[in-house]
Amino acid sequence: MNAQKFFDLAKAEGVSESQLRIVRADSIAFSTYHHDFDSYQINSSQSMQAAGIYNGKYGTGATEKFGKDSFAFLLGALKSSAQNSEHSNTVGIFPGSPKYKKRNFYNKSLAETPITDKLQLIKEIENRFYAFSPEVSDVPNVSYSESNLVSEFYNSFGLKLKQKRNYFIISASVVVKRGDETKTSGDYIFGNDLSKIDIDFFVKKIVKAGIDQFGGEPCEPKPYPVLLKKDVFAALLEVFLDANSADEVQHHSSFLEGLEGKRVASRVVNIDEKPLLPGPFYTYYDGEGVARTNKKIVNHGVLLTHFYNRETAKKAGRESTGNGTVAGGKIGTSSTNVIVKPSKKTTNELIAKIKDGVFVTDITGLGQGLNPNSGDFSCQAQGFRIENGKISTPLDLITLAGNILQMMKDVVGFDDQYEFIASGIGCSNALIKTMSIGGSKE
Repeated sequence: MNAQKFFDLAKAEGVSESQLRIVRADSIAFSTYHHDFDSYQINSSQSMQAAGIYNGKYGTGATEKFGKDSFAFLLGALKSSAQNSEHSNTVGIFPGSPKYKKRNFYNKSLAETPITDKLQLIKEIENRFYAFSPEVSDVPNVSYSESNLVSEFYNSFGLKLKQKRNYFIISASVVVKRGDETKTSGDYIFGNDLSKIDIDFFVKKIVKAGIDQFGGEPCEPKPYPVLLKKDVFAALLEVFLDANSADEVQHHSSFLEGLEGKRVASRVVNIDEKPLLPGPFYTYYDGEGVARTNKKIVNHGVLLTHFYNRETAKKAGRESTGNGTVAGGKIGTSSTNVIVKPSKKTTNELIAKIKDGVFVTDITGLGQGLNPNSGDFSCQAQGFRIENGKISTPLDLITLAGNILQMMKDVVGFDDQYEFIASGIGCSNALIKTMSIGGSKE
């Protein structure tokens, strides 16, 4: 792609400064159902997104068609967007950062592994589920998906950036049955190196999680000390991270408004954003071409910074934090590779002093039960009792409710079971002082 032709044409059309972003994505996905493959998809997509300043206003354009008329189409859309804009641009197109920390974590061997090997892999996983225990009555799904992404970024100031990444997700679910009780369980593997997969561990983990649910009891509704499984804490932390967008704060729609530089969590909470962390989510520049850096977000409970793009940073008299994104012509913010510092305590050590508590292992319906402006939430949950410092019997029919900001302030500690999750968050199990657990007592 000759980006310079676009910039020459843009200048001739009266666009004073401009940028061009090109994204190509290839993906495969397939799954098994009852010892056979029930789906197989191969997809390829490409897109070009242009932005520029026309008559002092910011405009955008996008197309999925690459051809001799693509640049003219993009510029027409850009100019129309700028003419219909009600606001003058205040930051312009970003010329470029002084330095970029470019590295490559694309796994060539993943891309070159034959499809037949990947098909055989999920068939083998399905077979091992059935062989693991007679209580496995069904394996509704074992699926494999893989993405290969290439992103290029150019601007009229001569900036040229490119990055390439790939990753896979293997997910599976099982149904286990004991007498009249039937339970389901599922999990996934995320990464970009198939050689690191431990199939036996994956199968055992999922089946055991289902079997452990047998014999569930109702729970008396009241506040309990709560241990949140890492996946659950990560899902709730995502709400906190969304609220940390400077755009949300400046539009008065964030529960973190006015709290930058203040305590928003307990002293044991330390959160970093590490976009330069080696792995599938590594990225060295943001959607505006600003160099990304590793940085502290929450330090011993104090919120050090919101996530800024260039426009929100200027409004706040700050520098961009390299969290700008561009989607659908709108400049927003996002985060990646968010790391919550774990401790060296085992899970048993963390909960040793809890006489009567709850270990929440899964939640559903968070999106429907969440008020993003206040941080209040309520959702269905699964879990176990904690009795006299030990995880004991499973629980049925419970709900988890609370407030995200209060939850962060009530974090007692983390254990050493750190894991990086496909949502782009690395964390461990989190103990919360109290949260509201709903249920019914027989």
